[in-house]
Amino acid sequence: MSGLAVPGYDVWGLLGEGGMSQVWLAKHQGLAVPVVIKTLRHSLLETQGSEQAAARVRSEARLMARVSSPRIVRAIDAGIVPAAGIPFLVQEYVDGLDLAELDGRRRKSLGVGLPLWLVCHVMREIGQGLRAAHQAGVVHRDLKPSNVFGAPETGIRLGDFGIAVAVSDGAVRDSAGTLKFMAPEQFRGGDVGRFTDVWGAGATACDLRYGHAPFASVAEILDDATPARMPPPTTPAEAYFQQLVRSMLEKDVRRRPEDMSAPLHHFAMLGRALEPPQPTASRLDATTLLLGQVKVSFKVGDIATAQADAIVSSANFEMKMRSGVGEALRKHGGDELEEEAMAAGERPLGTCVRTRPGRLSAKHVFHAVSAWNEVSCVGRAFARALLLADEHGSHTVAVPALGTGAARVGIEMCANAMTRTLRWHAMLGGMRCREITVWLDSEAKRRAFQDVAEETFGLGEIGLLGAADLGLPVDDDGAAAASPEGATYLDASERSERGRG
Repeated sequence: MSGLAVPGYDVWGLLGEGGMSQVWLAKHQGLAVPVVIKTLRHSLLETQGSEQAAARVRSEARLMARVSSPRIVRAIDAGIVPAAGIPFLVQEYVDGLDLAELDGRRRKSLGVGLPLWLVCHVMREIGQGLRAAHQAGVVHRDLKPSNVFGAPETGIRLGDFGIAVAVSDGAVRDSAGTLKFMAPEQFRGGDVGRFTDVWGAGATACDLRYGHAPFASVAEILDDATPARMPPPTTPAEAYFQQLVRSMLEKDVRRRPEDMSAPLHHFAMLGRALEPPQPTASRLDATTLLLGQVKVSFKVGDIATAQADAIVSSANFEMKMRSGVGEALRKHGGDELEEEAMAAGERPLGTCVRTRPGRLSAKHVFHAVSAWNEVSCVGRAFARALLLADEHGSHTVAVPALGTGAARVGIEMCANAMTRTLRWHAMLGGMRCREITVWLDSEAKRRAFQDVAEETFGLGEIGLLGAADLGLPVDDDGAAAASPEGATYLDASERSERGRG
């Protein structure tokens, strides 16, 4: 657990860290909702001094709070930790993965990158967030896949405004940023503006689609004769995408789009043309659904008896298996399950790690650290469990209702997070799992979980109101009868009869 004491928040522990900051997961004491608390690393505090560091965090908080958009991670609070004198920023928690992790793990496990429709969808959402930021006078300056977060329930979010600047503050000429995604004017110490974020967005789009940034070095970025590295297009849609990205990566700012308006329009148009339909869902029997090619079953019983390639355990941050699902798996699989799980020490919420199965009838156990004290990271943890299934070729997976035990996450909240994550994973394509069985400990929980799953998968939405409404029949006195010889004749009689039946 964390030793960080922030007034008004229960801080669980470290969620992640980067070169300049550490990110902690916490719960707002009054509202009981999960939040993320960002603090600067001690080494940076020593280098910059406490006053400059505090000013930096306050600036990030103000600029994030200034932007009103559902596509931007919201700033909630900021201040100084009283005892330690450490500046902090409180942000909303996004229960999903950053796009760098999602893309990297898919490439490693499936040998494919992200589909073009998804890249266009992400860029459209980023574009909307950037446009809102620019309208608020804020330039992000650090666009990259690891700063883009995707949650199946709330969509795409752009975060990390740590080096963002306000246009009203005057010309900014420092070279802050991430090397692979920085525009030439950032390296040269020139003026930055909306056009700088256009470059960053183009570099991000290239990286998401092809797995690498458009330029391999600073020298290539600064050389006007070096084009962006993209493979030859094989479809008209790919060629259109590349032409758009190349325009965003023009090294002369006079030839680059001045803001995100035009790229946003083109990404939206291409994304709509390519986006696949939602995975079709149907009922196979009273407790089994089919989502695309994945059979999803709901069963009451002991998950430790499951026959599956992988069994998911609802783990705690200490990785001890002494209660709930973990205890059941340990009793059936042996103490070596717990020993291997605990060998690497405590794990952050949202992680999912693999161990050997011991004596269980499975090839793998995935330990999903999904919740703590009503703080749910179920979506993130389950997304990582599905990625582990892909990475280890698991075709059948048994999973409990994550976080609904000692962590006190509600069954319907858990079901919503898990089923939306599964639907999103299925839409991406390439999923190796073909059967998922959700194990519940009572019939009431099974019904509640399955009800949420059916709603999430869209079962019952089509056809609820009968046939499509073509309009009321023309009154005999109101117009001449339609003629079958007419060029626009539509025979609605059969559909009308079905609608009345």
